[in-house]
Formats: sequence, structure tokens, C-alpha cells
Amino acid sequence: MSVRWWSQPFAPEGSAAAEGIVKQLGRPALDPLTVLVREAAQNSWDAHLPDGVVEFRVDVRVLGDDVHAWRELLLPGPQSGSNVDLDKALRPESVVLVISDRNTRGLGGPLRAGERSHGETPDFVQFIRNVGEPSDHEFGGGTYGFGKGIFYRLSQVGAILVDTHTAAGGASGRRLMGAALGHSWHLDDRLFTGRHWWGLVAKDDVPDPVLAEQADAVSKRLKLPGFADGRTGTDIVVLAADLGPNGSETNARERTPQEAATFISSSILWNLWSKMVPDQHGHRMHFVVGVDGAGVPVPEPDSFDELAPFAEALREVRAGKGAAYSRTVPPKHAGSFAMALGAAGGESTRLVIAAARPFEGPSHHVARMRVAELVVDYLPGPLHPDPRLAYGGVFKASEDADALFASAEPPTHDDWVSKGLSGAARGVVVGARTFVQKQLDERLGIGPQAGGPGGQGLGQLSALLAGLVPARLSGEHKTGDTGHDAGGFGGGLGSNGGNGSNGGTTLRRGGKPRLIGTPMLRVHQQQPYLVAVVKVPAADVARVLSADVEVVLEGGGRESEPPLGASVPRIMQWQSFSGDVVVQDKTIRISPGEESDWYVFATHVPDAVVRFRVSQVTSDAG
Repeated sequence: MSVRWWSQPFAPEGSAAAEGIVKQLGRPALDPLTVLVREAAQNSWDAHLPDGVVEFRVDVRVLGDDVHAWRELLLPGPQSGSNVDLDKALRPESVVLVISDRNTRGLGGPLRAGERSHGETPDFVQFIRNVGEPSDHEFGGGTYGFGKGIFYRLSQVGAILVDTHTAAGGASGRRLMGAALGHSWHLDDRLFTGRHWWGLVAKDDVPDPVLAEQADAVSKRLKLPGFADGRTGTDIVVLAADLGPNGSETNARERTPQEAATFISSSILWNLWSKMVPDQHGHRMHFVVGVDGAGVPVPEPDSFDELAPFAEALREVRAGKGAAYSRTVPPKHAGSFAMALGAAGGESTRLVIAAARPFEGPSHHVARMRVAELVVDYLPGPLHPDPRLAYGGVFKASEDADALFASAEPPTHDDWVSKGLSGAARGVVVGARTFVQKQLDERLGIGPQAGGPGGQGLGQLSALLAGLVPARLSGEHKTGDTGHDAGGFGGGLGSNGGNGSNGGTTLRRGGKPRLIGTPMLRVHQQQPYLVAVVKVPAADVARVLSADVEVVLEGGGRESEPPLGASVPRIMQWQSFSGDVVVQDKTIRISPGEESDWYVFATHVPDAVVRFRVSQVTSDAG
């Protein structure tokens, strides 16, 4: 057997041409790097192991002097008629994208498509050899695997390498193989599909992956991440990667590796923030993006004002506190919805959040997702009636309805399209949009009022309390900040360039304390009062927090001089969620410890819009 490129001939009964496979991805409206992030992370999450955190990394790498090893191993390439010109692609200035996951099961199962799998998911042949197989992952993010075409599309020569270490172990547990999609072509009277594989070509003229020690040796020569630590997972390498344009259409140029890394990090934040929020079992994904091996962790979504409301809404849905999307016919429970408020007008200039931002202006959107909790899209809703407010919502499909929503997705999983659907699928998808819009109208106080004229329905109460602003906090510290300038890759991933940062005390753990959800009107012994919820992050030092409440004027300013005889709102007390700690003051000292939730109580002022604020006064950190 020899290691080389092998080109697939058309079988007498017919075969799939390479052009058709690539076109199955369609023409996504999203940037190709965003599609790559979504598809690759989706595959990784579907393959996560029961325990541990899925580690996902993207490295933008310039070959440089390492190109000699790549050329020695991968040349000569396929015949020129197939339009896979590896000789041109493997140059010192060429860029490769290395997408890696760890704590996943790797691409296991049979090595060849015609072999039956016994008890192990046939991930290897599904990814490397086959096209269009239905998903065998319950509630997985993918459907028919067409999204893997993005790896080939991002390569200027349609070529990738796959290095994997499977959970099954054994001699075939470590596998490395190349694949390419070019154009169908002919050699004399013989026709070829344009599909190629790089590996060990056996006597029966079928290519197989390089295995075990030989795979490890090839990986080391190419300076791929490898699996020396024994963990399982997969590395996918996109050869001669097209990083896409930067700038306007009239003044566009190719992204630099640093710009591409920042854009990839931004795409991760906007499309995969939901996988960064640990679930009740602690399952989550950890993301790192690097250039030439120098990786930077992607900051947590709660460290951004733009994403914090979405993260909070997801926690509400997970906790079973969301509004149920109920139907009279099966599936009777089709999803859940929750919404959280944020402050408008504070869009960050940090490149890591701005580069791939999917919408302009303050958030008035709902992140739609299936059971796998991968963001499908952001459904726009009405702007908040109070221009000082933004909001982020989450709609999550139920397990019973997940397959119906999946049937509405295009190959890139970035929309729910009702056109062409029928029966229950159409009813569920169309009804979900109506349900979400109704929920937004009621919560924003702009829909029909429950209880009729003069009633005190939820919509009317929402309108009454619309000015209760979970305002940005003073002296805050954003998790993941590194102090770099925001103009480059290092700063783009972790710059301290957010909004409202006034050089306050840095907490040793956690992030800023923040107001959660919408403050509520409560009545006790016939006396109304207001209550807000404050989440205090974990810290190794004690802190003193202060709460304030103020009347907001029509133009959005703070009332400094109340009218003669008018009531002035004041903070009554802080109280722990358990009720065992009550401090009747506007300030409270929080001891070192884990994350905690608190109630802040304030007096009620009739016929006024009020705003809560919470700030950190001091800490023992000095």
C-alpha cells in the first residue's frame, strides 16, 4: 500500500459528482466564516462525551517555513483536470484553518462506507465518505450533514485533512485522511466524479486512512495539534483557506489572519453564546481562537451588555420559568419563551463583539433555538417603548416539536422557513412566530390588554413598569478583559473597551453585579412596593454594594428636584433569596463566596416611572 491521492471514477450505476455536493450547502446569507463556526461547533457538540467541557479551538495559521513538510507529504496532488491545484495552494504565504475539538468521541465507526457498524456511530464514513445521511444523534443540531460542505468551500482548492482520535481506541482509533472536492473530469474515455481522498490505497484500489503510529508521525510533521495527551477528538484542516473580504464592497481586501481570528471570535459569541452558559449538569463549550498557535479564550457572554439579556433568558427557559408555547393538538407543548431587559444605547465598540454583530442598534430580538441550544437566528420584535431599554429573548423548541422545527431549516440551519411545509410542521413553525410576537407585545405593553378596558392585565402592568431600567453599573469589570488595545487581534478578543467602565475595582473572580429581569410591583399588607433582583458574582474578596432608585423624567433624565409635596422613592432593604439575611439600608456588605442572588426593595411612587441602579462602592481588593 502507498500513501497518495486517489480519484473516484464514476461507478457504472452512477455516482455523486463533486459539484453537486458543494452546491448542496446553497448560497448562505451568512459570512462563510460564520457558517464554518456554526457547522463545526454543531458537529462537536453532537459528539460531546457525557462528562467534561467540550473544548473547541480555531487556529488561523500561515504555513511559512513549514510548507516544505506539507508539500513533501501531500504532493503530487490530484490530476489537474479536477481543478484541485495543491501545488499552487501549498506556498509559504498560504493560510490553513485548523478547527479542533477535545472531549468529544472523535470520528469512529467503520473505515469504509459499505461496512455495517456494530454498536458504534459511523461518524468517520458519514463525514469523510458519505453525503446526505439522516442524523443519528437524538436532538442533534444537524440533519443530513450537508453543512460539512463549508469546509471544502472555504478551501480555495476544495481540500481538507482530518485527524481524529476516537473513544473506541484500538489500532484504528487514531485515523488521518485527506479529502478534496473539485470538478468532474475525464482521463481518456474514463469519467471521474471530482472527489478525491488522500490515504493508504489498498490492493482493491480503495483509499483508507493512515492509522495509529503512522498517523501520529504525519500529524507531528505537519505540526497539527495531535493527541499526545490521550484525549479524544478531531482536528479538521482547511487547506489554502479563503479568509473572506474586509471592508466595504468598493474598498474590500482580504482579511488578515488577525482580522479573521477576531471575526471568528465574534461569530462564536453571537452564534454559540448559548453553549458557553453551563446547563444544570455543568455541560458547556469552551472556545479559543488563535493565530499561528497563540490562542486567546473567547470571553464569556455575560461580560457583554449586548449578550447578557439573552443568557439570562436562556437560564429562565432552562429553569422552567418561561412561557409555554401550548397547542390544542400534538405536539401540545412545542416550546418555551423568556425575555430579559438590558440598557439601550450602550453597544460596545470592542471588535470581538462588533465584528460579526447580526443586527444594528439596540437589541429587540429573540434568539430561536432547538433542543440542542444552538442559535438558529435572531427574530426581530418591536423596539422597546422606552428608548433607554433593550431586550433579548429566547425561544427554545420542545423535545416533542424538535424534529418539526428541524424540517423547516435550510442546510445551514440559520432560519425556520414555513414555505413548503404542511400539516403539523407548518402549524408548529408558523404558530411559534405568532406566539413569540404575542409574548413580546404583552411584555412590552403594546398588545391588547388583558381584562378589557380599565383592566389591570399583564400588558398594562408591563407598560406601567416599562421604565424600571436594569441600568449599566458603575465601576464594573468585564470578565475576560486583558487590557489590550481593541484595535488588533489581542485587544479584539479581550479589550477593556466596554461601556461604563470607570476604572473600578477588579474582582478576582466573576464579573459585575447586575439587575436581572424586570422589577416587579408587589403588595404587602395593602402597601405597594417595588422589588428588583440582583445577581452578585462569585469573588474571593468582600464587597460593598449600593442600590439607588430614582424617578425618570419624560425625556429620560433623572428628577433632581421633586415637586413640592411629591413622594420620593427610596431603597428599603436588601434581602437574600433564602430570607435569612435582611439589611435595612441602601448598602450591603457581601462576604467572599460563590455567586448569590438578592432582592432589593424600594417604596412605590404612584404615577411615576422609576429606575433602579446598583453599583459597587468598595472591595477588600484595595
